[in-house]
Amino acid sequence: MENTSRKRLYQCFIIAGVAALLFYIGLTCISCFDGGCALMFLSIFLFFTALAVAGLVYYPRARIFDEVTTDTEILAHWTYDPAWYARIVEREYHEHKERNFALLIIIDGMFLVFAIIFIAFVEDGGLVTGIILIGIAVLLYIVAKITPGYFRRLKEKVPPEVWISRKGLVYEGSVYPYSGFLYGCNGVHFQDKPEKTLNFSFYQVTGGRIYDPFTITVPVPENENVKAKEIAEILNFYVINEIPF
Repeated sequence: MENTSRKRLYQCFIIAGVAALLFYIGLTCISCFDGGCALMFLSIFLFFTALAVAGLVYYPRARIFDEVTTDTEILAHWTYDPAWYARIVEREYHEHKERNFALLIIIDGMFLVFAIIFIAFVEDGGLVTGIILIGIAVLLYIVAKITPGYFRRLKEKVPPEVWISRKGLVYEGSVYPYSGFLYGCNGVHFQDKPEKTLNFSFYQVTGGRIYDPFTITVPVPENENVKAKEIAEILNFYVINEIPF
């Protein structure tokens, strides 16, 4: 399985290199008053942002990916029947479409209401503002329609397998460390119905002490129920800590 986090790490270094080149161009080829200083400022920001993302996000994930997939004491390495996994991917695709549609109704609805208000009641610049808002709503509609299919194609390309270790989880080609920068896992539980799954509850700190939870649902193969329950007990007891409120 390809370590996609390592690829993202290299891409961050390439972006940092491009930023350094832009800084050199702004310093030597463009007058400060003609935009050279602005270019240098933006390139400095881009350079350090790329290095920060590489060091804080993708390097730890790339390292954990290698540690999980080479762990000699792996808790579980499950491979799925391609036909069975294809049904899971298809189900997740439809769930993604439904979530996007619900969000689209709310967000695009707000943009369209404000667009109508600006066009109908604001004389100075209201028409232009309304058209811009409608354009944003159309763009969001296109993105909402495209993304479920895009992620389905990505999932179809990765091997139908999962690696579960005391160090992290690798599923659908992505690695999920149990702890990281503004990120962590605060629980694992086995779900028997409607389908047998291991649900990994993660959180992200999105601002101050605001915790944004999300769940990674890992299907449990047939005859692996006992092992799945043991994995949940092991991870909850030995590895995962509660959110430090």
